[in-house]
Amino acid sequence: MEPIAIFLIGAAASGKSTIARKVAERYNFCYLDKDILCNHFTGLLLQAKGYSPHDRDGCAYYTEVVREIEYQTLLNIADDNLRLGRSVILDAPFGAYFSNQDYISQLKQHCNWEKVKPIVLQITIDYSVLKKRMQLRALERDVWKFANWNTYIESIEKNQCKWTNVEIIQFDNSHEVVELERLSQLFHALQLDVTDL
Repeated sequence: MEPIAIFLIGAAASGKSTIARKVAERYNFCYLDKDILCNHFTGLLLQAKGYSPHDRDGCAYYTEVVREIEYQTLLNIADDNLRLGRSVILDAPFGAYFSNQDYISQLKQHCNWEKVKPIVLQITIDYSVLKKRMQLRALERDVWKFANWNTYIESIEKNQCKWTNVEIIQFDNSHEVVELERLSQLFHALQLDVTDL
C-alpha cells in the first residue's frame, strides 16, 4: 500500500487539530502537528531576538526566518515516516506556500515521493463560528487577529490555495460536532486506500 500524506489546511481555530486527531486515530496515520513540534523552539528563537514568544502575525522575523524552519522540521519528520511506509496527516496552515502552484510537485520531487499519494484536506468554516472558537481557545497568539479581525478575514479570502497536481477535498467544519462519517465518505469516494481498524 502506498503511504498517503494528507496536507490539512485551514484557518486557525477552524478545527484542524480535532479533525486531524480523529483521522489519525481512525486510520492509524502518524499525526504531525506543527504547533506541537515547533512551538517551544519557536518561542525561544523569538525571545532570543527580543520578541514575545507568542509573536507570529505581523512579526517579520517570524515570517522571514522562523516559519521556514518550522515547516522544514515538520516535513523532515513526515518524510521519515513516509519512507517507512507510514501514512501521515500534517496539521499546519501552509498558507505562506499557497501561491506556489507547483508546491506539491516540487515537494514530491525534492523528497523523491514517487510512491506517496498526497491529498489536501481543506477545512472551511463560517467566520462567525471561527471567531467564537478562537475566543474559546483564548491563545495569546490570537490577540493580533482579534485586534485586526477584518484584515485577518480579508487575508484568508485573498490567500487561496493554488496548488496543482493534487486532489483538494473541502470539508465544512462549521457544525458543533465533527461529522467524521461524512469525511470518511469523501475519502472512500476518492478511492483512498484507507481501512478502518
